[in-house]
Amino acid sequence: MSEKKKVLIYGRSLNLEGIGVSLRLEGNLDVMVVESGEQNCLQDNKPEVILFDLANPPKELNLALLRKQPDLLLIGVDPSSDEVLVLTGQRNRIVSVYELAQLLSAQAAQPLTE
Repeated sequence: MSEKKKVLIYGRSLNLEGIGVSLRLEGNLDVMVVESGEQNCLQDNKPEVILFDLANPPKELNLALLRKQPDLLLIGVDPSSDEVLVLTGQRNRIVSVYELAQLLSAQAAQPLTE
C-alpha cells in the first residue's frame, strides 16, 4: 500500500474548510489544516502539497519556500471564480534562447484539464 500524500491546508477560510472536508474523503490523502502564519508547521510536517486561498494569499508561501522544497506544490484556490493556481519549484536547465522557446511551446501546448 502506498503512503498517503501529505496535504496541508494553510488558512481557515470557509472555502478552505469545505475543500478540506471533501479531500479527507479521498483515501490517499493525509489532510491537515493550520492557521496561516504558522510557518513552523510548514517545516515540521513536510507537506507535499499546500493549499491556500487565492483571495488572501499568505506572504510566506513564496518562491523562497519553493527553492527550499522544490518538490512542493503550492495550490491557490478561488471557488468564487473557479480558478486554481498551481506553483511548483520544478526547475529546467536552459542554456539558450532556443531551449527557452522550446520550453514555452511545450507548456503552451499542454491542455487544461476540466
